Amino acid sequence: MILKNIKTLCATALLLCANASATLITFETRGLDHDAPNHGIDNTDFMASWNAQLSAITSTELLDFTRVQSGNDSFSHVQIDLNIDRANTNWIFELGLDAGFGAAVYLDGQLVQSRTDDLWWGYNWNNSDVFTVALNDLTRANKVVDIFWAEHCCNGASSIRFKNDANQWNNLNVASLNAASIPEPTSVALIALGLLGFASRKQFKK
Repeated sequence: MILKNIKTLCATALLLCANASATLITFETRGLDHDAPNHGIDNTDFMASWNAQLSAITSTELLDFTRVQSGNDSFSHVQIDLNIDRANTNWIFELGLDAGFGAAVYLDGQLVQSRTDDLWWGYNWNNSDVFTVALNDLTRANKVVDIFWAEHCCNGASSIRFKNDANQWNNLNVASLNAASIPEPTSVALIALGLLGFASRKQFKK
């Protein structure tokens, strides 16, 4: 009975650890306001410009953000909900965008970096129009990364990739984000595995 209870506890702990790393990528688009100056884009505050638009929002949850098209005359928004289980880690994002009005990256609602020039990466990660953003010294916590960009005419496909201290470049997808967020078993999982091994040895000796 004791072994059975410990196994149940261990399974629950491991399940909680796995679920704690769950990452969500949300992709939203909306039309530009053609009656407003500069189509309603203030490239010093993309988040406020997004919120001020009156057009309907199309929203979807993605498993992967590679070669995604926003549509013509569009304002785009990618939100990444991270659950980071390592302290003082540095993340770098590279944004390959079709963004005639520029782009901006926010961390927990605060502007990290923006570009106001006409961006088109041409499907080449070495292109100077690739927008590189570093998020340094992130702590163990839930972090929300918001990326905004806008394009007046065209419908070029956009991609995002990332890396952190322990990983090489990865395409932005849920599986890679989860693997990068928890590079080794958490302490709870290790304790659970230790208890399971101890209980199994006790049971075997009987």
